[in-house]
Amino acid sequence: MLAIISKCQEELNLAMAHEHRVADEYAQVYAEKEARGRVIDLLHQEETMWMDRFALTLNRSQELP
Repeated sequence: MLAIISKCQEELNLAMAHEHRVADEYAQVYAEKEARGRVIDLLHQEETMWMDRFALTLNRSQELP
């Protein structure tokens, strides 16, 4: 009986360790996804800024004689 309980405890411990690893991996993947999203947003903002500056430059050059 004690052997069965010991085996079940060992299996439970392995399952819990696996669950923690999966949760940690998920948290890491989610954090990386969030970081990529922030980088993409920043790049988009920078792209928009440069496009606006380019458009202003073109508009000013057209106004010159």
